[in-house]
Amino acid sequence: MDVHNDIMYTERGESMRYFECKAKLGKEIKPRTEKGEEICSEVADICDEYCENNTDRFSACVTYLKGKECVFILSGRGSNTVFDAEIKAFLAMLRLGGEIEKTTEISFEKANKSLRNGRHVEQPDEIEELMGITPLRYAEFEEQITDAEKTPPLSEYADLCCMPDLKAEAVRINACKTEQFLGHPVHYILEGSSSEKAQKTAGVLVGELLRANRLESGRMVIINEKYAARSRSSLVEKVYTNITGGTVLVSVNTSRKENEYADASDEFIASVCKQAVIHRNDVLTIFNIRKGDVRAEKSISSYLADDLDVVSLRDSAVGREECVLYLSRLAGEKDIHDMEELEKRLDPDTETYYISELDEIFNDFYNEYIKKTVFPVYSECGKFKAKTFEAEGKAADELAEMIGLDEVKSVISRSVNYFKLQKVYAERRIKVDNPARSMIFTGNPGTAKTTVARLVAKIFRDNGLLANGRLIEVGRGDLVGKFVGWTAPLVKDAFERAKGSVLFIDEAYSLVDDSGSFGDEAINTIVQEMENHREDTIVIFAGYPKEMEDFLNKNPGLRSRIAFHVHFPDYNEEELLRILRLMAENKSFKLADSAEERAAEIFREAVKVHDFGNGRFVRNLLENAMMAMSQRLAEKDLSRLSEQVLTTIEAEDFTMPVMTSLKNKERRQIGF
Repeated sequence: MDVHNDIMYTERGESMRYFECKAKLGKEIKPRTEKGEEICSEVADICDEYCENNTDRFSACVTYLKGKECVFILSGRGSNTVFDAEIKAFLAMLRLGGEIEKTTEISFEKANKSLRNGRHVEQPDEIEELMGITPLRYAEFEEQITDAEKTPPLSEYADLCCMPDLKAEAVRINACKTEQFLGHPVHYILEGSSSEKAQKTAGVLVGELLRANRLESGRMVIINEKYAARSRSSLVEKVYTNITGGTVLVSVNTSRKENEYADASDEFIASVCKQAVIHRNDVLTIFNIRKGDVRAEKSISSYLADDLDVVSLRDSAVGREECVLYLSRLAGEKDIHDMEELEKRLDPDTETYYISELDEIFNDFYNEYIKKTVFPVYSECGKFKAKTFEAEGKAADELAEMIGLDEVKSVISRSVNYFKLQKVYAERRIKVDNPARSMIFTGNPGTAKTTVARLVAKIFRDNGLLANGRLIEVGRGDLVGKFVGWTAPLVKDAFERAKGSVLFIDEAYSLVDDSGSFGDEAINTIVQEMENHREDTIVIFAGYPKEMEDFLNKNPGLRSRIAFHVHFPDYNEEELLRILRLMAENKSFKLADSAEERAAEIFREAVKVHDFGNGRFVRNLLENAMMAMSQRLAEKDLSRLSEQVLTTIEAEDFTMPVMTSLKNKERRQIGF
């Protein structure tokens, strides 16, 4: 690992502790009066001068000055004793009289907010940079401040949590108290605790170290790969630089089932370990890993090598009797005295449990207990189910109502979910690669490719993924020019017309049917324009499965720009009959029972023929039946016929057409 071995001493604007100080003044100040404005101006000058003269350790800024109250932020590095003295010295420099009423160590976030909300006194130039705010302004991380006076002794906490490793460390800490902070002889791996329990345990450990002068600050930042991924720049390095004298709690989970951040785990561990080694003497690192996460253990060990000494604080397994005692203690803290139901949660065949497992058992029990016992009126209420990314809108409903196409609907739904999630990433500044958005539709004629493409355009518009949601249909004749230099402008014009919508390229393989260069030029220009319009246009290529596979092989860059392959299977005879009913109904006609039986016979024979036409075959069959029906009715007195007779198609109206493979015919527009 490429790290240096020297202790990193702090320079101005790097390591930080932040204290908010409230002082009660001896005289009243009215900022809007002439005298008040003069005092505020003098105070601003003093702050400027203070920041200029204290280049080594401190910066200060008055954020509120009115009446007899003065509030200022003082940042820098040092022990509580050092800060107490500096705070009093700074107040004296302000020459406002009075005394410090309250001093509170605050988090980075609160310091940042206080600076932004400062009033009455002009802030020193570059104060946010001087206080280390600027590098982390847009970073997202958790932080807590540990008050050593409010945390229990580590030894007692270890006994309550049944953690012998933690108990042993409490003994070592108390045997190694120092007069002042000198550095960190060891760092820690906390194994087996949930995130909430880990933060609590780390806080008690920090409190013990503070009392032993083994830490300068109670500041503790909690980071994991999720927070690191959300930052625009390197979060880990900047956190370590900012929190010198404090603690970084690193949550590592390489066993996560979800893959949202799984690939980032190893890179995240490497980055943390590097900074942990660099700052090993001035920042305490606590790794929190899941029980049994061997990959995380090995990864941390590998990156730390021999550069950092680490103490493992492992979750322990306890026997049956200790399990009951531990659960009883948790129940007692919640004023629950009936242990019978809680003890039933323990498996009678299991002799030992880890403490983390007991915590989960109790938490589940307590959640049910308060709902059923304390608030019984909520006993029937179920858990909240978060709204999914399901496609919304009229077009999505139309797609759902289409006959068959179950796999097609599933892929389209997944595509909407996927692109909605990418939109959420962008809104939350989560850095991810800009995904390809185009699709390929393969299937025989009449399988509804064009119809679905038209609905996809509307669905993406309805769900905020496209601006316009129109379907711009083009073929070879629209994209390939007759002369040199004509093709590229035609392609670019098609993309310009499809901006904010879907560009549907029908029978896309026909672009390369000839041996000339015009088709190749069209494909190359399409690939270029797909990249140029990656965020505002979706391209759908459509055609026969085999020919479309050959088409994709013509240009290596084309396949990588297609996110979803949607295959449209041929309809079966039952689906064809349902389509026939729907088509007849849309024309205000209905089918006699005998007519449905006859149509079903025709469909059973039709599906045996390759490229029989699918939906187009049904349409032609219905149109021919309606013509036969009109011929049949023309022989009768139409004025005497009922509406039912006039609108009912009979079995005799259907005739089996001559079936030939469409592959032997000129291919027409795909879809129906």
